[in-house]
Amino acid sequence: MPYPWANVFILIVGGLSLLSGFLGLLGGSPSWGLALDVHRISGFALVALLLWKGQNILRSLMNRRNWRRRPGIVIGSIATLLLLLIALGLGIAWSFSGYFTFQGFSALSWHIYLSLLLGPFVVMHAYKHSWTLRTRFWIERRSFLRLAGLGIAGLAVWRTGELAVAALSLPGKDRRFTGSYERGSFTGNAFPTTSWLNDDPDPVVKDAWRLNVSGLVSRDLDLRLADLTGNREKVTAVLDCTGGWHSTQEWQGVPLREVLVTAGVEPGAGSVTVRSVTGYQRRFSMAEADQYLLATHVGGDPISHGHGAPLRLVAPGKRGYEWVKWVVAVRVNDTGKWWQPPLPLS
Repeated sequence: MPYPWANVFILIVGGLSLLSGFLGLLGGSPSWGLALDVHRISGFALVALLLWKGQNILRSLMNRRNWRRRPGIVIGSIATLLLLLIALGLGIAWSFSGYFTFQGFSALSWHIYLSLLLGPFVVMHAYKHSWTLRTRFWIERRSFLRLAGLGIAGLAVWRTGELAVAALSLPGKDRRFTGSYERGSFTGNAFPTTSWLNDDPDPVVKDAWRLNVSGLVSRDLDLRLADLTGNREKVTAVLDCTGGWHSTQEWQGVPLREVLVTAGVEPGAGSVTVRSVTGYQRRFSMAEADQYLLATHVGGDPISHGHGAPLRLVAPGKRGYEWVKWVVAVRVNDTGKWWQPPLPLS
């Protein structure tokens, strides 16, 4: 049986694109930009590969013998190809055309959702072609040159596209390194309202609201809103949503470190968990927590319910899903920040 290098390269390059895209969702600081550059290069390398071997791929899919012998595999392959083409098309369109939505979700969100759907198909493809991953195929000079050529092609097309976007002043030139477009900066509560997994609790009754601080501390705290609004600190920070937009605002509130100092963090503390009234929570290292703000105001106005009133976490350098809304609890843990899924599951 001949070595189907094109199919295997789709697996390798597609897997790299999925992995780098996933890593790009984890950080909002420029240090994470390399992962997204790899994502873009591998995406264009996939385009080059599909153009290169597209005719052979389509011939295989339309082969009647394959339909008779393995109809399930053929249908799965067609579904995979369609998902791949739509996901690639949306990603490329987003890079050039600016922010746009479909059925209430941004094109970038659809790009992410469809790419996640590709995961099981990629696994099945890998299982089907596992025999082609033997060492004897990869020690060939031809395999190395083909893979290197795809990488160079992806890099060249990506950079050419970026230069064209800049030269033509297309909307894509204004996107952040994360791919997000600016919306509503310095407008107070007027910037977009979104929540991870569409959390939508009832408005918090401020008079009854309390912030509980517990865990590895000298004393538990049960703070009222008035306890947090006396000495406000201002922080200008970028909220970068994985839905494809970013917004810079001036936030006001109490530094998280001050709350922890008041509670008295005990030796052995490894991380801090910030929890929402919905049960949603994220965990941070002690060093990260020292840099964060528990915000009560944005742009000089009290934070609205949609943005997390009466208290939300401001976590500069993190993506929007880390900026916990409707905060009701802070817990100091004796374990590290990695005792949680990279992306929240609930």
